[in-house]
Amino acid sequence: MSRHTRRSLLAATGTAFIGTLAGCSELNPLSSEETVEYDESALATLPSDLPRMAAAIPVQPTSAHLTSARERVHSLLEDPDTEISEVPNGVVRHRLARERDSARAALAQNDDESTRIDALAGLTYPRSEAMFVHAGLAAFDGDLTAADIAARRDRHHHDAGAFLDDYRYVGPSDDPVGALTEHARIVGWGRTGIRLTEANRRHEYENTVLHVAELAQNIEWGRAYTADARRLREHYVATLNDQRDYGNRFSRVADTLVSDIDSHVDAPDREALMSGVERNIENTVAAKLLEELARSRWSGAKMAVEDHDDGRDTLAIVSAMRALAADRALADAMDIISDGAYSVPESIDPIEAERTAAVEELRALLDTSPALLARRLAVYARNPIRNADRDIREDTVSSPGRYLYAQYAVANRFAAAAPAIVRRVGDVLVA
Repeated sequence: MSRHTRRSLLAATGTAFIGTLAGCSELNPLSSEETVEYDESALATLPSDLPRMAAAIPVQPTSAHLTSARERVHSLLEDPDTEISEVPNGVVRHRLARERDSARAALAQNDDESTRIDALAGLTYPRSEAMFVHAGLAAFDGDLTAADIAARRDRHHHDAGAFLDDYRYVGPSDDPVGALTEHARIVGWGRTGIRLTEANRRHEYENTVLHVAELAQNIEWGRAYTADARRLREHYVATLNDQRDYGNRFSRVADTLVSDIDSHVDAPDREALMSGVERNIENTVAAKLLEELARSRWSGAKMAVEDHDDGRDTLAIVSAMRALAADRALADAMDIISDGAYSVPESIDPIEAERTAAVEELRALLDTSPALLARRLAVYARNPIRNADRDIREDTVSSPGRYLYAQYAVANRFAAAAPAIVRRVGDVLVA
């Protein structure tokens, strides 16, 4: 057992064990959260800085690419204020204004910690919001109809599918890991572009103006993903001097990993999951932890099998990595829960200890090689911490002893399990 795994285990079990010996457990298996009053001032101090994460791809979008995405929003919103005020329907006017304000707010954001790849991804939906306004005003003026949008959808959907047809996984001859992570991001965007431009998406509005705006918004969202994927691929390929096609290698790796997780492709059975623990954990952090890890395993396995069947091997590999890490985390969690860990905390202390352990395990994961694979998995540990911290800051936590503790526990257990998967996949990619 590694030093970090031992620390993680102690965070979950140490307080409970010591408290039991003393007769007043900080983690009381018989407690109900409704009977515990948590120190709100102590709760408010839990959030703190998280490790910064570098990009999980070797070649990021150019600054010009990011500028182009921002200019797309500007061009679609070119002086719409007067036009919106002229719309007589108050509901339509309010919705157009809301989408305009949201798109503008995205342009105003200045996140110094964001990588260019994340910043670009963060501009896909604002582009669609700007299109909602642009198309809605055109529909109000009688210059755009649902039939026009249908023709646009057909064109963009065809372009999205054509981008992934006969896709080649080229990369530097000495960096299969870099090629995998780059193409996984590009193909993932391309797949999203196809999905968002499909004809059978559900629609919300009956009002003619809003209906046309909504149709155009979805198509622009998909178009943005496809355009970004195409441009990033062109930039990546242009950086390559000694190219190698990794298609066959990625296919073999995907075959191996998917065969390891395809037994988890069905949605988890909660009753079967809880029956694996030799104590009653109903309504405890332990139950929530197992449910979240089982759901993560299932989601990763399901996506891996679907992408493998569709020949998208890079996506199958990274989804299988998530499923394998969640499966390992679930097995470890089962063991320590059976020993009494993760009951209802009687104070903030165990929750704080869990967050500290989760952050330390996240740092250890980010120090694992290959770094690009580690960063790809690290988001599944970082996001639960970040989400829990945000809920504390926004004062939206209704059940600290269950929700917060479980979120930090998910991060802790996943981060502790992930390095072994990173090393395994790194080894098979370079073999």
